[in-house]
Amino acid sequence: MLVNIILFVFGAVIGSFLNVLIHRLPREESIIFPSSHCPKCNTPIKWYNNIPIISYLLLRGKCRACHEPISFRYPIVECLSALSFVLIYSLFGFGLPAGKAGILDLGFYAYLFFTSLMLVAIFSDLENEIIPDEIIIIGIPVGLLWQWFSGNIAASVIGCALGFSILFLISQLGKWIFKKEALGYGDLKLAGLMGIWLGLDKLILALFIGYLFGAIWSLALLLLKIKKMGDYIPFGPWLCLGALISLFFGREIIAFYLAHFF
Repeated sequence: MLVNIILFVFGAVIGSFLNVLIHRLPREESIIFPSSHCPKCNTPIKWYNNIPIISYLLLRGKCRACHEPISFRYPIVECLSALSFVLIYSLFGFGLPAGKAGILDLGFYAYLFFTSLMLVAIFSDLENEIIPDEIIIIGIPVGLLWQWFSGNIAASVIGCALGFSILFLISQLGKWIFKKEALGYGDLKLAGLMGIWLGLDKLILALFIGYLFGAIWSLALLLLKIKKMGDYIPFGPWLCLGALISLFFGREIIAFYLAHFF
């Protein structure tokens, strides 16, 4: 229980930093300077007003200086980051893979790193309709290094090429059918990144889940007349959701499928 509490708190702090990345990377702003400030009035935020989750609740979602609303995205990302730390520990412990033990095992931190990248990609695409290149630039070499360390580098490289190629073919097919861009280039690069981290089998599962949930969401928006045909609907968040589900539960899902359908 104590470990989960510590991980939750630390995950919320990391989530606060992820919010900085989500807000600043698409705007090509420095993630270091200036310090945290209100995006509406630019007033610097004191440390006691910048405590993850708690400060948002105490301030009732408003800036202390100008009283303008603060995006609900901030506590959501902090909560999701905190919960992901606890979930990864609950599913895998500190030892990844092969049942190792000890907080210095790299696998635990590799999973946290990839999960953090996915959270930044999800909310950047939802809020700004862009997946920052920085996610790809840092995610690819770290992923390759981790897979080399784990002995899975061949499957990782093939997964990268396959992920990018599959979405490239889909984008070209969609462009031919609809006479417009069907997928953003960021989605293609994101699929390549996913292939590096997930490998072949989990990549295919992630793409399937992403397309399934993306199609359901798009259909719901159309039926509710929130969106109409031809409107832009971010697909990156659903790719990331598929990647996270595949990362956490991919083995079990694939094993269940093979046991019942083959």
